[in-house]
Amino acid sequence: MPTSRAYMEEKMAFYQKYQLKNGKIKWLVMYRDSLGKQYKKRGFRTKKEAQLYVANIKVERARGREINHNMTYREVYEEFFIGPYTASREESTVVRFTRDFRCYILPTLGDRPIKKITTAECQAAVMEWSKHRKNVAKLGQQAAMIFREALAQHLIYENPMANGLIKYPRVKPSHRPKSFTKSEFQTFIKALKSDYQTKLPRAFAFLWLLAFTGCRKSEVAALKWQDINLDDGYIYIHHSVTRNLQNGLKIGKTKTSSSVRHIPIDKQTIKVLSEWYTRQKQEMEILGLDFKNKKQLLFTNINGGLLTPSKPGKWMHQLEKDHNLPYVTPHGLRHTYGTLLLEAGTPITDVSKLLGHSNVATTMQVYIDLHPVTSHQAANTLAALAND
Repeated sequence: MPTSRAYMEEKMAFYQKYQLKNGKIKWLVMYRDSLGKQYKKRGFRTKKEAQLYVANIKVERARGREINHNMTYREVYEEFFIGPYTASREESTVVRFTRDFRCYILPTLGDRPIKKITTAECQAAVMEWSKHRKNVAKLGQQAAMIFREALAQHLIYENPMANGLIKYPRVKPSHRPKSFTKSEFQTFIKALKSDYQTKLPRAFAFLWLLAFTGCRKSEVAALKWQDINLDDGYIYIHHSVTRNLQNGLKIGKTKTSSSVRHIPIDKQTIKVLSEWYTRQKQEMEILGLDFKNKKQLLFTNINGGLLTPSKPGKWMHQLEKDHNLPYVTPHGLRHTYGTLLLEAGTPITDVSKLLGHSNVATTMQVYIDLHPVTSHQAANTLAALAND
């Protein structure tokens, strides 16, 4: 016959299955801590899953690490996680990360005691987030980071969002073109010249530079005249416009170390930049702004500050609307640059370096599916072999 303590260990948990409104069967477990206080946890998919949860409690209790706090998910995020995370990341990364928590994760899970949050509850949260965010898997991964921290701090017995527990809805692929085809690009350049070269020279120079260098718009927005070598035909990319913790704009590091690069420019682009240099100097004098020569930003707002990130998109979309072009973003000009170079036979290693990718695999992954193969060259190659 078991001892009284062993008997109590066997009887420390009571399991019961129940049915949800949608007909699914779930399991709950009721158990007591070492002081006799009763707890209940729901949402287990099987009885075995509930039993494993109780087994973890027994192990932690034997180690003297019984969990009897009431910390919320938000408290774990604020007290244990966000400080170290912020200290080791770029400000722009922290801004995006905290925005996701502020807008999605904390409103859903923040006020719940973290030890009571179940996998079923997390699954429901993910499905709700998916109504508003395409890349909901990223939100799930971020939410799971707090549970991993709580586990490391012995604040929970298990991670309800551990690998494989959460099912993410499949994202439908977007059929919106990410870049221009060759003929569309030619139409875009003609429209750019006719509509903007004289009337909006700042927009003309900015979009031209995007189109003929493959730069990110944040990289172009950070360029100063000291980064432009008109004599030898190069631009030097080594900064990018990012955001600080207050969500303001600042000049910071490039996206990756591989993004620091020299990009050759053609004679027409040299001419465009040379004309913009003269025009910018005149415009700033009219506005009473100090032109800083080599240290002057190529593109600024009307007050001489950093250009608003949404501005290039507005310039582009107006051209697309007026000339019946497909919707392509300023970043799509970067994709167009890479795609057309590859189609023209430029070695993929060169294209990768020009785009600032860390390796060729990244270039292949991004550009291989941008446009369908419409040429009959591949089919005709095999047909020719059959006819020999």
